[in-house]
Amino acid sequence: MFEIALYGGAFNPPHAGHAQAMIEASTQARRVWVAPSFRHPYGKRMADYALRLEWLESIVEHVQPLCHAELCASRVEQDVARSVEGPIYSYTLLAHLADSLALDGKQIALVVGQDVARLLPTFYRGAQLLERFSILCVEEKIQVHSTQIRERLALGESLPSQWLAPGMNPVNYDLYAAHGN
Repeated sequence: MFEIALYGGAFNPPHAGHAQAMIEASTQARRVWVAPSFRHPYGKRMADYALRLEWLESIVEHVQPLCHAELCASRVEQDVARSVEGPIYSYTLLAHLADSLALDGKQIALVVGQDVARLLPTFYRGAQLLERFSILCVEEKIQVHSTQIRERLALGESLPSQWLAPGMNPVNYDLYAAHGN
């Protein structure tokens, strides 16, 4: 059992697959922290940080009853950004958690999907990340990605209800269509 499972990402927008990953991570950790990107490593254009955090807080509230561990939307990336210039990398974020909470890195798991797990060696300080911290690879049970949502909305198409995250009002998703995110 991990002390903390950190689930970071753009969440641009968050969807049902993200909610499912939160629930799955909660079976293997005492606490699951969901952290939206503050400054994305690849310079990805995202909706406002505060808005994405607010959406995650709503999702967390709705899925917490289904979780086996404490679940929270975390501002940890924003906190790290105060002392780090440029993008916030997974290694930097995990090292901050380990140091500030006085935890052995192996007690902290980075939550990723199978697609991201394959890319971890290419991440900033990827070898050190894999050596120092744990990885919790969750199975993708709901086949949806934020890119698909943005593309459908850009075409004026409606979203399948099974893609919507609990706690997200469909109007939230319309912001992506209106602003071209």
